[in-house]
Amino acid sequence: MDIMATHVPFLTTEDGDDLIVSFALDQHASASLTLLRSPKYEPLLPEEERRVSVGSGAAGSTEREMLVAVTWSAETVYITSSTKQYTLDIRAVDGEEIRQARRILRKMNFDKRFTLDDA
Repeated sequence: MDIMATHVPFLTTEDGDDLIVSFALDQHASASLTLLRSPKYEPLLPEEERRVSVGSGAAGSTEREMLVAVTWSAETVYITSSTKQYTLDIRAVDGEEIRQARRILRKMNFDKRFTLDDA
């Protein structure tokens, strides 16, 4: 089955108290797919919530999406959450943005809570 990839014009990252990788899903980032982890505050959470959350901004979603796997290829990123799968076309994204995102994802995965295929 061939799944159409969502075009990503750019991505943003943050490496502070929060670790964030956010894939813009349109030119103005009014829609995005955001991976978030807050290791500083995780000791305050129940064990099952100490992981990367996935936010797509989808209305009506009450179930918390957690990151299960990320697979990078030269042109596409495949993200699997506890509730959905995303296929993202990253051909338009700057190489330095991609390097930063991959670095932060490796940092997010310090405890191997998700599968990261970062070849």
